[in-house]
Amino acid sequence: MEVNFVSVGKIFEKISWQMILLIFLLIFFVRNLLMPVIADDYSYAFIWDGEHWGNLIDGINPENLHSVESFTDIFVSQWQHYFTWGGRTIAHIFVQFFVWSGKIFFDFANVFVMLALIFLLFKISTNLKLRDVNKIYLLWIIAGLYFCAPSFLIATIWLTGACNYLWMSVAEILFLLPFALKFWNKNFWSQEKTWQLILTAFLGLIAGWSIEPGAALTVFVTFLFVLSAWREKNLQSWQKVGFIFLCVGFAILMFAPGNFYRMELTNTLEPDDIVTPEQQFTADMFLINFVVGFLPVFLREVILFAPIIFYFAKCKTSEKVSRFILSFSTASILCLLMMMCSPEFPERAGFPSTIFLLIASTAALKEILPQLQKIYQRRKNFVNLGGLVLCGIFLLSMLGCVAVENNIKNQLDERDKFISAHKNENPIVVKPLEVPAWSETLLGTRTWDNMTLWWGGDLEDNVKGNRAILFSKYHGYNLVITSEREE
Repeated sequence: MEVNFVSVGKIFEKISWQMILLIFLLIFFVRNLLMPVIADDYSYAFIWDGEHWGNLIDGINPENLHSVESFTDIFVSQWQHYFTWGGRTIAHIFVQFFVWSGKIFFDFANVFVMLALIFLLFKISTNLKLRDVNKIYLLWIIAGLYFCAPSFLIATIWLTGACNYLWMSVAEILFLLPFALKFWNKNFWSQEKTWQLILTAFLGLIAGWSIEPGAALTVFVTFLFVLSAWREKNLQSWQKVGFIFLCVGFAILMFAPGNFYRMELTNTLEPDDIVTPEQQFTADMFLINFVVGFLPVFLREVILFAPIIFYFAKCKTSEKVSRFILSFSTASILCLLMMMCSPEFPERAGFPSTIFLLIASTAALKEILPQLQKIYQRRKNFVNLGGLVLCGIFLLSMLGCVAVENNIKNQLDERDKFISAHKNENPIVVKPLEVPAWSETLLGTRTWDNMTLWWGGDLEDNVKGNRAILFSKYHGYNLVITSEREE
């Protein structure tokens, strides 16, 4: 049996981090290709109709919808969006550009953004050079993203969701990176230059003007970095400028007139999509948000606390490292607590929480690696076997997602054929999409699930539903609705 362990160990040791990364990105790319234009993508394919409740309210008039056909259309659309729906202008500029230019461009770009996120997480967490990436760090980061991030499909692969969560997370960490490098090395960017001021101002504006929970955490952590530099009498002008522009961007995001208008509009027209107006900011709202948002996100993230707990319990190395870990882990918890105060807490809103906790967790992992290496030397064959098994589970899980998403794509292809055969009917009634019975149990929200389909991933059985109207307008069909979905 020992011989088998040794053989397995050799197999695992031969797997390089580059091979793991390549396999992950290839599967991620295939999943992007399988993901259709769907849900809010159709809403942002048209100029935002600010005069008639926007593009996401049931009962919209298709005659008021005009396709985005130029950069000018995107500008006009986002201007109206800002004043009548919400302040996520940067994210939705990307959304509208890719829906207009063609999803295939997004599919390629999204892989590079995911790659950027992985390397940014490594760099900001460890302060090591990229040549120091190894299998342990890489597996921890990509497994942390895949297994711990809520609504992985929605937040990283679906076009609208990825531009809001994945892309904006990259913007936030990219802004935080020089602050973190300055925290670790007091001589970093100590000779101030004009380009540093311009760069941090630009990155700060984008990071602040990203999405609400992630931007709020970025402001919190940046404030701690600035405070630390000030206490050490090493606060640079680029840090001040970056923090000011971050706050400006955050103010533009949070105080967008559309945020308040949308709340009033949805309370009036679609109270079932969030807690009712009577329940908002009551014990009922906090209980609902705890059950449907806080708890599932927190439980998914629990494993990321393991290196942090081990670090503080067994091998605390320095006060500076401890402050860094506590800053990002505290920000992670604050994200969930802030969302508890929102009238709606979809799981995907916890994505920034996972990103910031993963930074803290990876930073702790770096500190405990010497202890783990001692354990590895004592139980080398057993650890290698465990590593190979975990890689196998990881691979099977990702391939399972590909199978589910290919299944959904096939259903959509069959739907298109059915619509073509019944194009003269009005409305055209199609079967609702269905996920394989096994997928929710084994894969959860890492791929399609019934809640995603019900919450907007599929069409509706409502002739006034915005999904049906937008889908039909986009493709030039008579109204397409689904038959009633079985509970």
